[in-house]
Amino acid sequence: MNTMVRRVVIALLALTASLLIAPAGTASALPTEAADPVTISGRITAEDFDFETYAESEPYLRVGVLARVDGKWTQVGGTGSAPFVDPELRINPDGSYRVQVPAPHTQVRLTFGQVRCADDSLGMCDLSVRPDTPAADVQSVFWDGTTHGALDVTAAADISVASGSVTDRNITLKRSKKVRATARPRIVGDPSPGQVLTAFPGTYAPAAESLALRWYWSSDVYDLYDVPDGTGRAYRRLTSADLGLRIAVTAEPSVRGWESPVFHSQFVTVKSRSKFAVKAKAGKRKATVTIAIKAPGVTKSRIHGKASIYAKGKRIKTVNVKNGKATIKIAKQKKGKRTYTVRYSGNRVITSSSKSLKIAIR
Repeated sequence: MNTMVRRVVIALLALTASLLIAPAGTASALPTEAADPVTISGRITAEDFDFETYAESEPYLRVGVLARVDGKWTQVGGTGSAPFVDPELRINPDGSYRVQVPAPHTQVRLTFGQVRCADDSLGMCDLSVRPDTPAADVQSVFWDGTTHGALDVTAAADISVASGSVTDRNITLKRSKKVRATARPRIVGDPSPGQVLTAFPGTYAPAAESLALRWYWSSDVYDLYDVPDGTGRAYRRLTSADLGLRIAVTAEPSVRGWESPVFHSQFVTVKSRSKFAVKAKAGKRKATVTIAIKAPGVTKSRIHGKASIYAKGKRIKTVNVKNGKATIKIAKQKKGKRTYTVRYSGNRVITSSSKSLKIAIR
């Protein structure tokens, strides 16, 4: 899903969520006047960057509304400076903003910063196109009544909207310091059915105070985008149903007062380990080599690709593999016993493999 389509989907979902749906059987009821939405407003200023430039281009600026949900501070609403956002509830180019507080929340906290792929509420970050989500250029902060705000939510100040809308929740934003990777995250282990992959989380400067690891898969066959599929150092045990999937892990280090990219590992593809039997029948200056390939969890119809035969590193002939079988006929060979190597190319769900054998050419 490209960026523009994702914007439209998010906008439509936000619009749908804001509609009031009447209960069944009330179509004939007299209309009632809807209560005005409860909002928080204020002004954002920039200390060491051009506010208007950042407000009107990606990554857009954002205001998030946080409330206590199941004992945790959770984003329950927000707005941004993107052009498709409701002009009455957005961040404007002059820095003024207004954000709605959804019911039933009456005591909330505010966070300010920039939208990133990792903040995407739909979880549809196309990491294969955009491998690393860049660190925000603007420092993320929480409103606490001071000029520059607090660096974490626990130090933020509560904002009560129990009596209605609130104004003058102003804040000044600054450019961010950015974490860099001294060793990138990577996937460790054998990406084949029955195995469990683990993550080397990477190392960072400054050193990470905490680290969030997230796993994703994608499929070239169905053109699926990266789908979140777990967190932590270990990925789930792979099965034959995962054959062909591309697996990646992301790492987001956290350092108080610093912004960090979301670092992306290289993809690994889940494949079954191929192995094959090979037989040779020698003739006068020729030979016929037959190959039978197997791969656990893969049906014969999916065992295809190319098979080649080599002598002293030089390729002599290549043929197609079909239903796990191939026959290679070679001619004009020197008389005598020679070592030949047969190599199977593998495919999207099967690893490559090779085997050597001696053939006595007559």
